[in-house]
Amino acid sequence: MIPDVDIPITRIRELAGDQEFLSAMRDFYARLEKRIADHHPVCRQCGACCRFDDFGHKLYVTPAEVAFFLGTVAVESAVERDPAACPYRIGGLCRARHSRPMGCRVFFCESAGLGWQEALTESALVDLRALHELFNVPYAYVEWLQALRHQRLLSTDNAYCDKNVQ
Repeated sequence: MIPDVDIPITRIRELAGDQEFLSAMRDFYARLEKRIADHHPVCRQCGACCRFDDFGHKLYVTPAEVAFFLGTVAVESAVERDPAACPYRIGGLCRARHSRPMGCRVFFCESAGLGWQEALTESALVDLRALHELFNVPYAYVEWLQALRHQRLLSTDNAYCDKNVQ
């Protein structure tokens, strides 16, 4: 389990309800999406990328990303639960697409993504760190699924989906 010093729970919950913070994070992700689009990545929407272990990696997030996620998701009953995949992968698709962390946005499982993802991630982390400073939230890296468990977001009965997904 992640110690509380790595995940500032109180500050994350405060930011999850802070409209100025949520707007700043939306702007950050919009700029990131434009930069990603410049590389013309291909997403087959197969959900393979949501199975982190299949690619030999873990998804790391920052407290600001967790706060944004908490502020922009709503509970919905899970259709399926694949223990090897992110719990927001339901029916093979991401049900938290608009709320997903930066690592999910930058990673593409098709080979054309190789070569530009790392540089883009490093550059975007500079902007993300600045948001942490602006909104007074400690900057740290935590593993996505472990952070969600620590936040008590995961259960066997529920998944969480974008509030704007109908």
